[in-house]
Amino acid sequence: MQSVLIEIPEEIVSQIKLPPKRAKQMIMEELVIRLYQQGIITSAQGSRMLNMDRFSFERFLAKIEIPIHGEPDDLEKDIKNLEQVL
Repeated sequence: MQSVLIEIPEEIVSQIKLPPKRAKQMIMEELVIRLYQQGIITSAQGSRMLNMDRFSFERFLAKIEIPIHGEPDDLEKDIKNLEQVL
């Protein structure tokens, strides 16, 4: 699997008023949100990129008012799967 490394110029990094770990997380979240909104990645891929389970990722999207992609058939399948688990 090929990965992509994004470099941010040092002068910009030095101006970010956040601890490095938080800045990295925030930048990654913004990237994932934009890719997801544009339909470039799925919720499964987004959750993986943010090291979340899919439910947590969808809750994250709901919190920031980003609609979750999917077809009505997908929702019906998800409900049936949940009913089997519960």
